[in-house]
Amino acid sequence: MKLPHLVIYTDRLPVGVAGAANGPLVRIRPAYRHDAGLHAHEYRHVLQWCQASAIAALLLVVIVLACGGLQGTLLALWPRYRQWCEVQAYKEQVRHGLRLDDAARHLMSSRYQLGLQYNDARRLLSA
Repeated sequence: MKLPHLVIYTDRLPVGVAGAANGPLVRIRPAYRHDAGLHAHEYRHVLQWCQASAIAALLLVVIVLACGGLQGTLLALWPRYRQWCEVQAYKEQVRHGLRLDDAARHLMSSRYQLGLQYNDARRLLSA
């Protein structure tokens, strides 16, 4: 069974190139429409793209699961998102009685790896 892919016959290719595959899209010069070898060559690149995509997807799933889901992955890999999440959470805690100064000190904790100074943390929590 062949993987689905789209073959377009076009001369819009770099000089000296008879065909090119970009993911499932294959472009072949019209002069090579019946060149079975070139079609097979470009289809091999389609297969390689699918294999690499499957491996990348599997790695992404492993990373997401290892980090505790999508939220955990975003928190681990995107500091601005981590900061936004923690600021929102500490604002909520302040609304329930935590002192603003204590919330600022917690937000400065090295466990969040935000590199915040006290005044920055207070400003974020007060906004």
